[in-house]
Amino acid sequence: MVESFWEYGFLGRALIAGGLMSLACGALSPFVVLRGLSFSADGLAHASLGGLAVGLWVWQSGPTPTVATYSFAVLFTSGVALAMAWVSRRQRVRSDTAVGACYVAAFAFGVVMLSARKRYTGHLETFFFGSILAVNPLECWLLGGLAAGVAAWVIAHWRWLGRWVFDEELAHAGGVQVGTLRYGLMLLIAATVVLSTKIVGVLLVTAMLILPGAIGTLWGQRLWSITLVSVTTALAATGSGMLVSNTADLPPGPVMVLLTFLVFVVALGWRHLRERRRLASALPSTTPLSAPNPLDAAA
Repeated sequence: MVESFWEYGFLGRALIAGGLMSLACGALSPFVVLRGLSFSADGLAHASLGGLAVGLWVWQSGPTPTVATYSFAVLFTSGVALAMAWVSRRQRVRSDTAVGACYVAAFAFGVVMLSARKRYTGHLETFFFGSILAVNPLECWLLGGLAAGVAAWVIAHWRWLGRWVFDEELAHAGGVQVGTLRYGLMLLIAATVVLSTKIVGVLLVTAMLILPGAIGTLWGQRLWSITLVSVTTALAATGSGMLVSNTADLPPGPVMVLLTFLVFVVALGWRHLRERRRLASALPSTTPLSAPNPLDAAA
């Protein structure tokens, strides 16, 4: 079964692209979850549709994105990300309100732009749910650059990320540039959702940015173990999802997400059982050493 992936070029490219996407999403997911940015990631995933739509409209007449299209989409989504981070940091409105207002407008704008020309309407499903089997070599190279960029950013800022994700106020008091970390993370999320849209789609890329990190927080204790579990889970879910979809003739993107969610349910159940056992072992025994004699009480 594995050999069949390399017999056909498009299957091999799909597996490589899925692995690179998993590395990027798995490395960013713990910070998305621990900093409470799940809704922001979802908003950026939807907002990326606006950038892709404008890029397709301006630079080409066909439905296949080019470097210029992806570049504009990343810039557009990055602008939305910076706007959300700036508005929420200035506390002019609540962060969830800023995210909701920005992403619904950008998403609606993208749908309108794609629907304005009839030749794009047939490709809306690809934007929503992805088409990993149609990944081309250019997109593999772009995903490779993304994975390398994410890894470099995480390694370079690892010393400060651990403080920031667990206690932002304490990190700020200790001299950590929390604003730089926040903006950098939002920009990387924006680039990840744009380049991952082709694989799992706008509606599913959020799951790959949330579920691996959530699983890592359930199984890991320290940031390095949480990150390791997150990346491993993302890679395993992508590889097994490709195998299952190829065997059962199912869409790869949704299968990957469902398998990741299944692991999340298992991790949640395991964490619940572990906490119950820990609580039971910590409680003092209520059983007396020797049963009282009723005759002694009567006397």
